Order: sequence, then C-alpha cells, then structure tokens
Amino acid sequence: MWEGMDLVRTYLNEAEAQADRARLTAAGIAAVVATDNCGGMRPHFDLQMGVRLLAASEDAAAARELLGAPPLAGDGPWSCSACGAPGEPGYDACWSCGHARS
Repeated sequence: MWEGMDLVRTYLNEAEAQADRARLTAAGIAAVVATDNCGGMRPHFDLQMGVRLLAASEDAAAARELLGAPPLAGDGPWSCSACGAPGEPGYDACWSCGHARS
C-alpha cells in the first residue's frame, strides 16, 4: 500500500503527525500519515504501534532534515533515558512513558 514511501518519523498521536505533515506540505514535500488504529475505533493502538509519517523515498531525507528528525540509516535499538524501557528502531519516543528519545 505504501510502496515507494519511507518512514520519516513516528509519533504518539495523530495530531502531532498531521501538524508535521502540514509543515512538509507547505515546503512542497508530499507526505501521508499512516495509523493502525482501526479507523479511530482503537486509539490506544497509536500508543502501542505509533503513528507514522511517510514521504516519497526520494523526499524522505529532505523531510527528516526539515523536521529535525534524526536520520534512520543505521538506527538501531535504544533504551529510554527516563524509564529504561527498550525502544524500537525508528521511533523517537518511548512506548512506555512517552519521553523523547535522546
């Protein structure tokens, strides 16, 4: 479904993702917000799986730079500096406490 799209950033809620999508659109970068929350019927899934902001593969690096997101290349597992929970690659917030990745 999202062929040719790369992950730019993940979020804990759709509102933040939509705000950054609007920033990218204003800069001329097409982006989409992808959620797995069953059409809003299961909003807690956003906290478990994250809300993803995707851009075309050729625009993903520019989108990350514009948003100040860290590059994802070589991005590996991490631990939350606040609660110590293990973090998934590609996520920039802790699934357990919501603390920003540092």
